[in-house]
Amino acid sequence: MGLFKSSTSGSTSEDPETRQLEKMIATEAKNEQKTVDHALKDLSKLEKTHDKSRKAADKAQHMLDKAVKNENDTAKALNQAEHKHDDAISSQRNAYKTLELKRQQAGHLEQDLQQRKASVDEVQQKKAASDAVRESKLAQIHQHAADRAGSRAGSTDLSAGPAHATDGAAQTAGTGTTGVDADGTGITGGSRA
Repeated sequence: MGLFKSSTSGSTSEDPETRQLEKMIATEAKNEQKTVDHALKDLSKLEKTHDKSRKAADKAQHMLDKAVKNENDTAKALNQAEHKHDDAISSQRNAYKTLELKRQQAGHLEQDLQQRKASVDEVQQKKAASDAVRESKLAQIHQHAADRAGSRAGSTDLSAGPAHATDGAAQTAGTGTTGVDADGTGITGGSRA
């Protein structure tokens, strides 16, 4: 966003149309930055949820290991504690179900996380491309305003001669054409040697 502040604050354009275009472009950049910020915030929240889910799955694995050990210990004393053994098996099954559920949740969150990262990358790439287009538009607007100012100054300057007047007349607004080739084709500012 700072990129556009320097462009608009440094502008000395007195043309209301130019100022309006600059304002629209700056507003567009600001809105797009808000979208990027929101996407990054959502991504951060999803990453935190994913980390919590992974920790829960690790805890469930520990619970399963503990339940398996408990079941083995209880099986050794099966004759003395048949009822306790049944409880341990039930606990093991519940821990396994919990582990499977947490693993599934972690898998879904991993997919969501990857999709969100891809979405954020895409939004950032679109913004970068839009920034470049906006910067190009601003440069064209400023060049066009400068050319018009130069054209007005050239039309009152008698020493400029007819060549300058013809050059100014050949320029068309909004197209970037600054001259006409021998065959009548428009020459842009970047095309002329």
